[in-house]
Amino acid sequence: MNIQHKWNFSIGIMLCFLLFIGACKKDKVDVSVVPFKIDSYYPNSGNAGTLVSIVGEGFGTELSKYSATISGKAAEVISATENTIVVRMPEGGMTGALAIKYESRNFDLGQYIYQDLSVKTLFPANGPAGSQIRITGAGFSSTIGPATVFINGKQALVVSVSDEIIVAEVPDDAGFGPIIVKVDGKEAKGQNFTYQAISSIKPLSGGKNTKVTINGVGFEELTEGNLIDFNGTSATVLEATKEKLVVLAPEGVNTGPLSVNINGQKIAGPVFTVVAPPTIQIVTPLSGPKGAEMTISGVQFSAVLDENKVFINGVEIPVQSASGAEIKLLVPGGTGTGIVKVVVNDQVANGPQFKDQMLGIVSVSPDNGIAGTTVTIKGSGFSANAVNNKVYFNGLQTIVKSASENTLVLDAPAGLSTGDLKVIVDGQEALAPQGFRRAGMSTLAGGPNSDTFGRFMSGIAIDNNGNIYVADRMNHLVKKITPTGTVSVLQANGSDIVFDTPYGIVIDKQDNIFVSDIGRNHIRKITPSGQNTVYASGFAPGLMTFDNAGNLYVNVVAAYAGMNKINTAGGYTKVNGPSWPMSKAVVDADGNLYYVDSGSSSNNAVSRIAAGGGNEGYFVGNSEGGYQDGTGVSVRFNSIAGGLALYGPGKLIAGDRFNYALREIDIATKKVSTLFKLSYGFVDGSFVNAKIGTMDDMAVDKDGNIYILDAENKAVRKVFLK
Repeated sequence: MNIQHKWNFSIGIMLCFLLFIGACKKDKVDVSVVPFKIDSYYPNSGNAGTLVSIVGEGFGTELSKYSATISGKAAEVISATENTIVVRMPEGGMTGALAIKYESRNFDLGQYIYQDLSVKTLFPANGPAGSQIRITGAGFSSTIGPATVFINGKQALVVSVSDEIIVAEVPDDAGFGPIIVKVDGKEAKGQNFTYQAISSIKPLSGGKNTKVTINGVGFEELTEGNLIDFNGTSATVLEATKEKLVVLAPEGVNTGPLSVNINGQKIAGPVFTVVAPPTIQIVTPLSGPKGAEMTISGVQFSAVLDENKVFINGVEIPVQSASGAEIKLLVPGGTGTGIVKVVVNDQVANGPQFKDQMLGIVSVSPDNGIAGTTVTIKGSGFSANAVNNKVYFNGLQTIVKSASENTLVLDAPAGLSTGDLKVIVDGQEALAPQGFRRAGMSTLAGGPNSDTFGRFMSGIAIDNNGNIYVADRMNHLVKKITPTGTVSVLQANGSDIVFDTPYGIVIDKQDNIFVSDIGRNHIRKITPSGQNTVYASGFAPGLMTFDNAGNLYVNVVAAYAGMNKINTAGGYTKVNGPSWPMSKAVVDADGNLYYVDSGSSSNNAVSRIAAGGGNEGYFVGNSEGGYQDGTGVSVRFNSIAGGLALYGPGKLIAGDRFNYALREIDIATKKVSTLFKLSYGFVDGSFVNAKIGTMDDMAVDKDGNIYILDAENKAVRKVFLK
């Protein structure tokens, strides 16, 4: 019994001891070890008293725990921070190994040389090629040869040298490494220099909030250590490594060089070009199945493939090809219905909605025309049974003549107007990439086989009710054509007005009609009430135009006879500038006169007389004939016999006779573009098919329809552009 008690007591004592030991282990606090990462030390030479800096990170800061030796002789540690330890070299020291000790840990740094040559400081310690650095120390002067400086082993150009200061220029591609000075066979190493350079930026263009990646060397790894500006405007750094920075183009960014500033040293980079955000103009198709090729047309896309991102309903789609005006990709299917979005260098453009379905329209040819124009629609998901395809032009249904799964052929319906073109098959709807435009040419009256008009018609005008008037020279009459094409003779008091040789015709705001009669050398005025009087006389009047004040500008029909200005009282004066104008002139809302001169520019240029005076002989075009759109004198016409007309704010149109083209002129920019270009003949229809004989004069109604006098075909042609 006693033995059992003793045994239990012993076990109890043992358990208590173990528990005590365990408790002691739990209470023990681990002492963290200081990392001590040493990068470099400098200078590596000098005399007694030289201060050597040891650079790195994670150092202990308790000075009492440090000791240092040089060749075994004690050296004084005079300061310690987390990044730098400073040691003073002792008197009586010898060249040899430099070492420091922190608590029980030893660190060998390398050799220290006792000599007069020493590199103490470097400023700045970073910079690009061509920048200058200032090296201080001792023993730089020499009687044998000049001091040489190396940065990371690359020789630098020494600009100036004294015993204690060297100024040197940073060489290309210097890299990261120590400054070394060599004098009279001696060598001294200083602190590390950081070479900095920008090798590229991507993208090279964009706008506010574009993320720009700057590639190079020597950047600071802390974002705040890199100061970025775009042509002087500061930017935010998002990411930073030694070789790459990612920055955000700032508000107010302007085209100009990008630069990086680190520790006061500015590194110049390439030019960043500010461009407008992209614009989506046409997406084709607007619906379709997996595998369909989508083409996005617009402006300000990037020719660099990976700078364009396309999303359908929020799903990013790989881009197959890209140019500044077009992006192509394959529809992946499964995106659902949603907006097409293009992002170019972080600038966004939202386009139309895309439907993820089988039915889709890829192309419509032609995409403009008049009633009766045969139209071919290409796409997918059509029914081979023609009656199962419902096609609408701006809400007006037409009959499909033939059909296959990918092609529909039909005629544009009567009553056609500009608007959406839509196909419906089995409850699915598909829109054409762009609306079908009522555009083309029809014959309002006359024709080559008609006797409605004689040959050699010359002038055309339109009244406030949309009635057209033409000067029918051969028949000595002025003919009136209603908007529906009914032709009659201009009368006064119930009788036909017979002229000798009617030539030009204009109508004022009160519907007074003015007709120039070159056979009688006068201009007649016919009022809406039927009064027929001579308005002005004394010269051979040709084509005419009004200004806003009611003054009449009249071409004189004779070689180099110029132009006369007739005031509201019927008196006239010579207009300085025009030499031999033959086409109808025009005056804009600001009072500037535009005319075409056979004498000075062979009818191949538009000249301008500004409202304040001064003749500009070549406003657009040149005396050399041809066909070329462009700006100013680079433009080529081939006889503007069709005259000029105002066409919307700040725009003119010119009838380019022998190019069978109507050209638009932007007055502010002098830019000329072609509205349509036909061929010779007599055919109505879309601009692809229409033909014309001559363009001898024109007029524009309030709806923007253009009436062209086609004298060779003895017809008045009506052009739809809107």
